[in-house]
Amino acid sequence: MSRTIEEYKSEIELGINEIISLAENTPKDQLAWKPSNDEWSVMEVLSHVEEIIYYWVTELQRVIAVPGPWGRGMDAPARLEAVRQAHSRQYQDVKAGILDATAHALSAFDEIREENLAIEAPHRNPKFGSKNMHFLVEHFLVEHLQKHITQIKRVKKQYQEQHINT
Repeated sequence: MSRTIEEYKSEIELGINEIISLAENTPKDQLAWKPSNDEWSVMEVLSHVEEIIYYWVTELQRVIAVPGPWGRGMDAPARLEAVRQAHSRQYQDVKAGILDATAHALSAFDEIREENLAIEAPHRNPKFGSKNMHFLVEHFLVEHLQKHITQIKRVKKQYQEQHINT
């Protein structure tokens, strides 16, 4: 069974709070450290999280207003730019951006009615097919945040393991 708007808001807020808690008081060198060239640093994850909140909430609002194809690919310019710019930013600025994005999202959800989440529209990636807006919120916001929580924990653990006794 799909969750309610209030449940989604709570899960998003809890996810963001955990992300901020994981990053808070982390030394700058650890925030910037990348496990490999193909993996993101914590700072890159944080910048991505800031960007995805705005993107997916705006996408949700757009589809509710005018149902039609939704979503984007991994090569979306705004997604790539957020990650590319991560290391030119200060943690406190990214944190403030995440908190602003979260406030924007929670406010946007206050304007959405439960029946809006039943609207179906095709995803731009054919593998997803046509999905309702519950799917967008659950998969691209709630679950997405949880995946990045796991990612941050993994990167921090890898950093600790590689920097023991150094």
